[in-house]
Amino acid sequence: MISRVLAGRYELLEKLGEGSLFAAYRARDHETNALVTVKLLQPAFADDTALVHALKQCFSVTSPLNHPRIARILQVCEHEGQLVLVTEFVRGINLKERIRRVAPFTLSVAIDIALAVAEGLESAHRAGIAHGDLRPHNIIVSQEGLIKITDFGLLPALQASPLAQTAWLTRAAPYLPPEVSEGWQVTPSADVYALGVILFEMITGGVPFPADTPVAVALRHAKDPPPSPRAVNPGVPRAVEGIVLKAMQKLPEQRYPDMTTMLQDLRAVHDALRFGKPLSWSPLERKPESPVLPATDHGARPAEAEDTELRIIKYLARSLTVLAGLILIALVIVWFWITRPVKEVPVPDLRGKPLAEARRLAQEAGLNLVIRQEEYNEQFPAGTVYLIQPEPGSSVKAGGAVQVWVSKGSRTVEVPNVQGLSEADARQRLVEAGLQVGKVEEKVDTAPAGTVLSQSPAPKQRVNRDAPVDLVISKGPALPPVPEEPRERGFELVIPVKGAPEEVVQVRLEVQDALGVYTVLDEPHSGGERLIVPVRARGRNVIFRIYFNNQLVHEEVRP
Repeated sequence: MISRVLAGRYELLEKLGEGSLFAAYRARDHETNALVTVKLLQPAFADDTALVHALKQCFSVTSPLNHPRIARILQVCEHEGQLVLVTEFVRGINLKERIRRVAPFTLSVAIDIALAVAEGLESAHRAGIAHGDLRPHNIIVSQEGLIKITDFGLLPALQASPLAQTAWLTRAAPYLPPEVSEGWQVTPSADVYALGVILFEMITGGVPFPADTPVAVALRHAKDPPPSPRAVNPGVPRAVEGIVLKAMQKLPEQRYPDMTTMLQDLRAVHDALRFGKPLSWSPLERKPESPVLPATDHGARPAEAEDTELRIIKYLARSLTVLAGLILIALVIVWFWITRPVKEVPVPDLRGKPLAEARRLAQEAGLNLVIRQEEYNEQFPAGTVYLIQPEPGSSVKAGGAVQVWVSKGSRTVEVPNVQGLSEADARQRLVEAGLQVGKVEEKVDTAPAGTVLSQSPAPKQRVNRDAPVDLVISKGPALPPVPEEPRERGFELVIPVKGAPEEVVQVRLEVQDALGVYTVLDEPHSGGERLIVPVRARGRNVIFRIYFNNQLVHEEVRP
């Protein structure tokens, strides 16, 4: 796959990783000579025309999004019948991997990341687009600290493919609010909830509702109260705890009303950390004013309780009506089912077939395939059928079920040799072998950064399936000692103020250098003005952020 050229212009250079739907590659665009990210739809879904069509529709909706915190979609095309998505390339790792390596984060780092994500989401929400699948896997953190959100608005496409939905749910369940798990339409409130979960994970090192299966996770999200991050990490201030708990309320109307409101609280925490202000307040203590209700014979009742009772009554009335209709329809269907003649069909021999092929053959025979059990088997490869009931060749009624036993492969597997590979390729090779990545250590070495230097257990040893393999990764050659005092440099920034001449725009220039983050300009200007701002900063990779009316409009790194 590496070195292939797709669509006549995108040369694949390196595999970055795999998700439930796509495999991602770093690639070079031969027309622009720029690095891009190319995502290829997994082969298992290549023939799912409904899913491919739904994905194209989602990409057409989200491609106009343009914000410094959102990875831009550059092109959607096909190559040899395979769907290809080309996006902006961001050099870095996803937030899930960074959490796995170093969480819990320091409070300032966690708030900076949450603030950046919230800014991107706020921009998308204003455009009428909710992410719907916000999780750390879809947030890229670059080495310079830049944040990019990926895979916007794909959740509606998953409804076109039960298989894709099942594969996606394994990773997404820890971040889904109760209403999405129950099948409600995705709204910006779901992104508020997911960002609360991500902030919880960054400051504690774990998700709030761990469980063994996606269904169990969803049930905990629906029933269990959101846990306090302070109970896990006592160093979390009350203000941050309140932001997490408010965002993770079960009912959407009890969360932040929109991302803008949540962003205000995150900025308040960010400023407090910068200037040493107390964080003893909590957004949970802000209670909306309730209208005064007239007294009744039974005393005053909150309007919310009356609304809740009314919703329950309406729901029960609708449910009873629907139930009566369903019973009538079911009786008619049963009558036709009993009285119609049913032909019998032979059971096909599915033994040794991959599960996807076995399911297809069963459907072609007019039968429903049901997985009875998955067990380790030394004779059949993982994912293949090794036993079937009724026996192949026997006759069953068309539309009936055949039960299959699916192999999980050998209980032990051989450890592959991943030394010399990049970390991403090593992870992929271990996952394909049925193993997990264990501890990852970094070591200064002459090998290129990111190269696997050693592994434990050693190659060719046989170990239990899913056993961890520890890796030692090269950090690259030792760097020369950094001067104690970062060198001061001069910069000149040109800021064209957007807007009509009569419009007043609050312009803020924020600088992040070796000494920290600080504001060098915060004043009103008229639209159309062209500002030239001299700046003195220390160190390398100085980051400049320009805000118009508190909205981030430009971010750049000067090496």
